[in-house]
Amino acid sequence: MDKKLKVFLATGVAGVAIAGLALASVYFFSDAQKNVRSINEYAAQMVERCADASYRPLCYEQQVPTLTSEIPTEQIFDVIRQIRRDDPEYLYCHVLAHELGVYEVGIDPDNWLDVIAKGPTDGLCSNGYAHGALVARFNDEDLSAEEFEYALKDLAVACEKREGYNPTDLTKAICYHGVGHVLIHMTLSNIDESLHGCEAVGLKDDGRDYRQLCTEGVYMQLFQPLEPEDYALVDMLPYKPVRDNIEQFCTENSKNTRQYGACWREAWPLFSEDLYDSEGVTAYCSHLTDAGEREKCFISAFTINGRAHLGEPEEMAATCNGLASEYKGMCFARGANAFPEEDPNLVPQAIDMCERANEEAAKDECFGFLANVASFNFHAGSAPFEQLCSSLPAKWETQCRRGQ
Repeated sequence: MDKKLKVFLATGVAGVAIAGLALASVYFFSDAQKNVRSINEYAAQMVERCADASYRPLCYEQQVPTLTSEIPTEQIFDVIRQIRRDDPEYLYCHVLAHELGVYEVGIDPDNWLDVIAKGPTDGLCSNGYAHGALVARFNDEDLSAEEFEYALKDLAVACEKREGYNPTDLTKAICYHGVGHVLIHMTLSNIDESLHGCEAVGLKDDGRDYRQLCTEGVYMQLFQPLEPEDYALVDMLPYKPVRDNIEQFCTENSKNTRQYGACWREAWPLFSEDLYDSEGVTAYCSHLTDAGEREKCFISAFTINGRAHLGEPEEMAATCNGLASEYKGMCFARGANAFPEEDPNLVPQAIDMCERANEEAAKDECFGFLANVASFNFHAGSAPFEQLCSSLPAKWETQCRRGQ
């Protein structure tokens, strides 16, 4: 499959309809044994169906939702985990999780906060489930100004800890990014009003600031349409953003350097072919003259590259090793972190990515980053947290555990 299409599928979102039933049982197995046996069988069935597909992740996105006529959504995530054990090359499932969130909210839209709370607690599939739930709840709304302000109060608590829902910092961050996607749907492509929503929802009384994540979600929704309703949003704009007019578009649709930087970063699909080598990434991000926004651009580009190459780490490493030394460690760090963000079981792959750096300083920066984000990605003391800390070289393991 064309690399550009692979990355587009690996970073976009989609929606599909799904339903659920209890698993069939065999009388001589315990409940736990019956469940495990059934999950394994369903996973094996999906792997067999997609074995000859030209791009298996896309095949799983089409086939796994058919299970919703047989088992509950929560158990489908267990099937996804087993598929990954059976097919180690299946690493990116954000789109599939998004579809499950869309379905669950479709059953009872008024219960959308509880739907978010019952998603995977380990961040499986980059929290695509929460994204789907948020978008499904609000993408068909035509709200008055008063109703919009009322909806913002709900969105302000959607990603926060509450009874029955204890998200990691990473889960919160990705959830607020999803709020940005929701806002552009709610406002029918009114970028200015959507950015106002991010300002209202993202800045917390205790000083936490999710505005950047939300703002990036607003722009991302316009630069990465997948479904008909997404393309309809783009059609509502005064003009369609393309590579030749992107500077004009971002200037006209931002009010400050922070928003312009987010617009430019999220326009990366227009420059995707430039982002797979060190020269292209450097040229793309050097457009931004503000040092802080330029650094965010590099971080974003390296994260995108990491997501695109979960199954091809040697390509990510080649890009990183071709960069100037000042960016090399940052590149490896973001590429490495893409693995545990996608699946907590991929810690060994994250460590391997750091080891691929051809400079010791870059390796240290990569290991140090993983140590610092361990308690952000996972709850301190949890099994994934312990695995990540224990896998790091000794000095970084000590630093990692300071986050507990």
